[in-house]
Amino acid sequence: MSRLYVIGNGFDLYHDLATSYLSFGIFLQENYPSLYESMITYYGLPSIENGNERATGSYLWSEFETVLAYLDHESILDEYSDYVASPSSPDFRDRDWGAFQIEIERVVDDLTIELFSAFREFILNIDLSKVIRSGTLPLDKNSLYLNFNYTDTLETIYKISNDNVLYIHNQASLDNDLILGHAINPESFEAEEVKPPEGLSDEDYERWSDMMSDNFDHSFELGKDKMLTYFYKSHKDTQTIIEENGCFFNGLNKIDEIYILGHSLSEVDEPYFIELFNSVKNETQWYVTYYSEEERKGHEEVLVSIGIKKEVIHLIKMCDLS
Repeated sequence: MSRLYVIGNGFDLYHDLATSYLSFGIFLQENYPSLYESMITYYGLPSIENGNERATGSYLWSEFETVLAYLDHESILDEYSDYVASPSSPDFRDRDWGAFQIEIERVVDDLTIELFSAFREFILNIDLSKVIRSGTLPLDKNSLYLNFNYTDTLETIYKISNDNVLYIHNQASLDNDLILGHAINPESFEAEEVKPPEGLSDEDYERWSDMMSDNFDHSFELGKDKMLTYFYKSHKDTQTIIEENGCFFNGLNKIDEIYILGHSLSEVDEPYFIELFNSVKNETQWYVTYYSEEERKGHEEVLVSIGIKKEVIHLIKMCDLS
């Protein structure tokens, strides 16, 4: 029987590892307070009161990747607008044209490079020695593993060979850059080109062009363009990742069973499961773990929506595998 395991964050949480995005929020609060405050201010995430994981609204941190697309970039542009060049000022210098852009670039770097670096540090701080081996699951060491996690749990606790594991978003202990982000096409954040009203006479068109030219602020536009790069840097390009791992997916045509352990089947990662469905046989059996009744229903809806027949879907509790 050929088997594929798909490993999600719930797998690490089942082993009492503090790998949730809420735990990451607490890590930021304790170690990177400036980044933590940015998450509250610019993304609308709730404050975690004294590290209280049950604080009101704290569950919203579980949507961390999705929330990355909700950056209040207009507020950031407004907050740093004092750096926009003012050519009419007696103190104006040519270098002032780029001051706003430089400040926005610094913010973008904080919310991407620095934030993702802090996330890797958070993952590397996870103490795998705390896992109680008596509570481990009976995983097949010879099977294939598609791992959405960044930790070394499979190798360290289960002694699974790294050759059998695809870390689809990279592995914290081996890769400097971990892949995480939102699923929205970055191009959708670009402002539409302003077009002149239809039916203008040549004279009216010239007048309209002059007005647009007068209203164009070169310094501000440089900063706005730099702000747009955030949505590209924080985007998880699943299609490219799938293409880069085409050999793995193409080799799944003989898989008889898929065990999805602890994955939320979130919208961000849905393209991977569509690719899995297209890569395996129609009769392949899907065993999917769930945590709550609400999650059980949600998982079934997602799986059916991508084309998997109900008769090959088996919804189970993680503890039932032990």
